Amino acid sequence: MIFKNIILKEIIFPFADILMHTSISKSLNQINYLSKLNKDKILLWQNKKLKELINHAYVNTEYYKDLFDSLNIKPSDIQSINDLNKLPILTKDLIRKNYIKLIPKNIKSISFKENATGGSSGDPLVYLLDNRSWSFTTANNIYNWEKTGYSLGDKYVALGSTSLYISDKPSIKHYIYYKIKNKVGLNGINMSDEVCEKYVTIIKNKKILYLYGYASSIYMLAKYVNKNSIRLNINACMPTSEILTDEFRGAINKAFNCTILNCYGVNDGGVTGFEHDKGFFEVGYNVVISQKNINKNSIGEILSTDLLNYSMPFINYLIGDEIQVLNDKNEAFNYNGQVINQVLGRSSDVIEFDNGTVITGPGFTILFKDLPIEYYQIEKSSGLSIICKIKKLPGYNKSHEKIITSTLDKQLGKEVSFELVYTDKFETSDNGKIKYFKS
Repeated sequence: MIFKNIILKEIIFPFADILMHTSISKSLNQINYLSKLNKDKILLWQNKKLKELINHAYVNTEYYKDLFDSLNIKPSDIQSINDLNKLPILTKDLIRKNYIKLIPKNIKSISFKENATGGSSGDPLVYLLDNRSWSFTTANNIYNWEKTGYSLGDKYVALGSTSLYISDKPSIKHYIYYKIKNKVGLNGINMSDEVCEKYVTIIKNKKILYLYGYASSIYMLAKYVNKNSIRLNINACMPTSEILTDEFRGAINKAFNCTILNCYGVNDGGVTGFEHDKGFFEVGYNVVISQKNINKNSIGEILSTDLLNYSMPFINYLIGDEIQVLNDKNEAFNYNGQVINQVLGRSSDVIEFDNGTVITGPGFTILFKDLPIEYYQIEKSSGLSIICKIKKLPGYNKSHEKIITSTLDKQLGKEVSFELVYTDKFETSDNGKIKYFKS
């Protein structure tokens, strides 16, 4: 296995990087180098990258040129992370309104892809993602997974949105990447007992040692394993996309008695965070984060600046999640980058129907992210029905409605009905966010 890992890292990944215009191998080497530096040197490196990004944004994008000039600020006025407070916050609404102005004039010289996210508040956003940013966050995933005993090339199950969106076709880049990583993709949306039984068989037959996916999906699988006293030999679980509640963690630990590596990831913000020690998410070096509207418990809304996304610079970007950062506590923690102590505002409910069908929330962001929809909300209305509320954007038509209805038909099955409701009125939680998945 060690030999296979070396072949993948030293030969296959570098070749794949050339083929796909990515830089995962280079990023892995860079993360290994940065991990050995002290905090002051990490800060120097990030400040250098920040100045380079600011200069690029000012010279090459109409949005930041106009913004800096209107504020009477020069790129040289931003010398460090602390200077970011001189700039206004970038919101999803501003991105939508200034989409073309945020694309740099030298975009043809940048390797990128168009990406989209559903977001924790159910408001899909289309944006450009630089391959350098994607490569770094991908490398950071590998680097942190390997701390659990995982080796690149080990087979793992990914409980995600596989086969959710009927019209979705993965890119060649992703196909090659996941083929190299030995990923076994399983749909984590419908987690009924019948589905869990099939997944247990797959895990046993393929001798899977690692589970990755939506926290609620891994939790539902763990509940099934516990209920049926099934023994599975799992080395580590990597839950992501939702808050890992104490209930989730307890069930997963009871079922698999393994390492639990809680993951926090925000592709549009360039953020990756890994909770090797409970209460400490180690944030990847490629992004700098801060907070706004901080309360007495050090909880505030997270702002991110992806230092490597030149294809569409997001500077002081309001992600939409709330985090807690305890600076005094983190000073003594053994990590040389930034640390998040708690992530709030990303949990989704699990909806259970009377016929035994169970669906989880985060995968539905995959359905809506590429459609002209501003907001959505899925709510259980009875034991065998849901209401899907949608706020349309210009360009929405019958073909988009057909994609939604056919996908819901597939995931819910024949016995569960649904109603599409077009509206601009949504119930919000106490912090003003739209809760996109409600049981």
